[in-house]
Order: sequence, then structure tokens, then C-alpha cells
Amino acid sequence: MPTIFSQAREWDIDIDRYLNRIVPASPLHRLPAPVSRFLGYRAPTTTAGQQDDVGNVMGALWSLLGAFCGLAVVAVVFGGMESIRVHRPPALIASFGASAILEYNSIRSPLGQPRNALLGHTFSALIGVGIAKLFQHHGDYEGARWVAGAVACGCASAVMLVTNTVHPPGGASAVLAATDPVIMAMGWYFVGLVMWGTTLMLVVGLVVNNVQRQFPVYWWTPMDLRRARRIEINGVEVLVPRDLGLSGEEERVLSGLRARLRKRGDGEMEMDSGRSSAEVTVVSSRGGSARIAGV
Repeated sequence: MPTIFSQAREWDIDIDRYLNRIVPASPLHRLPAPVSRFLGYRAPTTTAGQQDDVGNVMGALWSLLGAFCGLAVVAVVFGGMESIRVHRPPALIASFGASAILEYNSIRSPLGQPRNALLGHTFSALIGVGIAKLFQHHGDYEGARWVAGAVACGCASAVMLVTNTVHPPGGASAVLAATDPVIMAMGWYFVGLVMWGTTLMLVVGLVVNNVQRQFPVYWWTPMDLRRARRIEINGVEVLVPRDLGLSGEEERVLSGLRARLRKRGDGEMEMDSGRSSAEVTVVSSRGGSARIAGV
């Protein structure tokens, strides 16, 4: 007889199954090429992983430059903004060093893509600060601080896995939030600081990583979120999506298919397949479609 433990092996929560229904498809292909390139988009003709990869020597140089620039920008911003300095943050949050390896070195790893980096750090920081505040109600928090750090890291790991936002440096953010006195003194402000620092590192990554390589590989999911669009052909009309532009040759092909269907349906003679595209008109139709009708 199956037990609860054997049944648990089959449990699986796929949050993207629900989120991807409302997440819009990427609009990057509609942007000018110089802009979309530095947002990680490559035209379908570009063979991913070949034209956008470099040898390990150039990869090492770009990784070095990216890690230096990314952490330097974060340090300069943290030290130069008075609104941040009043909270006395560390010169650099240690977990950002681990993020630099993923975002500038292993740039094709799913663990270093924007969704994982930003949300993984954010969820972990939230959990770390929350656990720290709960444990601070304990009379001997100093003696139990190690427990708080372990609990925070474990909870952050579980949340990142369930939400598909696993980012290993996030575990360090959770531990720091629950054990480091300097960061604990910032309280919930640490969450915003982590989000701000992660965003800055991602911006640097978009610039440095897209000169010869490609980053990110995707922003939200590697799945194609474009909705399937219906094309209907019958003997009377051809219904295509309104935003689908057709060339003259394509209109002639569709018109020929419509003619063949009409001939099969009512015995009329097949239309001349060589008729010009001027004889085919595209008119609006209900339901967000365009209708190709014969004249």
C-alpha cells in the first residue's frame, strides 16, 4: 500500500504552467537591431551557441572585465548615494561576488538569467530578513544566530526551487541577512538594496556580455510564449491574423487554395491560378482577423 512518502515522490509544482498564461511574449524582435542586441535578442538566422560564443581566452577577458565593472558600479553607487550611506551598508554585499561569476562568466547558465538573478536574490533577502526578525525575539539571539542563518538558507533554497528562480548566490544573501550584524541593522532596507545592486549588475551584463557574446539567453523562460494564431481557409474566404502581412505571391497561393476548395464544394470551375494579386483584397473581419476575398 503506497505511503504518503512514496506518493510525495510524484508531487510537482510547476508555477510557470500558470504564470506563462499571462506573461506576454518577448517584444524584443520589434526593437531596432542595435537596441535589441544589447537586450540579448538575436535574429532567428543567428545560430545560437556558435556565432555568439567565443573561445575561452576571450571569454576569460570578458568575464574579468564584466566582474570588475559590475562590482565597481555597485560599490560606487552604494558609496556615492547619501540615501544609501545613511544605512551604513558594507562596501560590497558578498553574495554579489558569486552572482558576478554567473552573470559574466557562465552567462548561458539558467541560474544566471535575469529572472533567476533578480527574483532569487529578492526572495532570499526577504526570507533572510524575516527569519532574522523572528529569531531576534529570542532572548539569546547571539547564541542562536547560526540557527537563523541555516533556517534562512534552507527556506530560501526551497522557495527558489518552487518558483523556478534558483540563483545560488541568493542563499548567501539569506545567510547574510540573518547573521551579519551590519546587514541585520539595515532591516528591510536590505531587500531594496539587494534588488538595486542586482539590477545594476544586470545592466552592466547587458553591455559587456553582448559585445561578442549573448546575454541573457532569455528573460523569463526559454519557452516560446507566442500564442498560436489561426488561419482558416474555405471556399468563400481566407481568414488570417490582422497583423500578418502577406506578399503578393502569398496572396496568390492562398487565393488558389480558396479556389480549389470552392471547386470541390460547389462544382464551380477552378479559378485561374495566375490571376494577379490585385484581384485579391484583404478586408477587416470580426475576431481580430483579416479576410482575403475574391473580387
